[in-house]
Amino acid sequence: MNGIYAIKPKFQELLKPLEAALISAKVKPDSVTFSALGLSVAGGIALAFAGREGMLFLLCSTPLVTLLRTILNALDGMLAKSTGQARPFGEVINEFSDRLADLALFIGLFCSKLSNGPLLLASLISILLSSYLGILSKAAGGARQYGGLMGKADRMILLGLACPLAFFLSSFGICSAGLILDAFALVVLVGSLITIWQRAKMTYADLESNRQ
Repeated sequence: MNGIYAIKPKFQELLKPLEAALISAKVKPDSVTFSALGLSVAGGIALAFAGREGMLFLLCSTPLVTLLRTILNALDGMLAKSTGQARPFGEVINEFSDRLADLALFIGLFCSKLSNGPLLLASLISILLSSYLGILSKAAGGARQYGGLMGKADRMILLGLACPLAFFLSSFGICSAGLILDAFALVVLVGSLITIWQRAKMTYADLESNRQ
């Protein structure tokens, strides 16, 4: 079970024309990385304000934020490789910015008080731990682990679906926005815990094979 990450090559193929345009414009990979982070911060602020009276419609901005973040996250690595600008510290910037972006979106949702706070924090902690484990694999001499049921793209798709769904179902009086967002947080929590287990297994197998 590798989630959306399994279709990453096909997704990158779709982005080739945009990559070519960015190369022509001489856009730096780090600029794309920081753009994704800035977008996520803006998205987090929108989520935080969505909890205010009459501002629930701001949840509908989330699909655009999550889609653009996913696209930009794919493009920065593609640009770095295509232009020969890939470097170790660029990877550090990319990984750290990704974690900050996750924090911005989930803390924004937490500040909205639309969903169960402890559940959201548990989901965020599980996300950070699964990401850390993926990075730790490389630090130990193996490959960076991106696989697992609940990767970054999977989280973004779920968030992009849950937020507008919460708005519309709440607007029509079918259920509260909090119920949908709680369900989202629970799915992410369970999925991330499964991902931690999957990445631990993959890391162990990779490191053991390197010893032989």
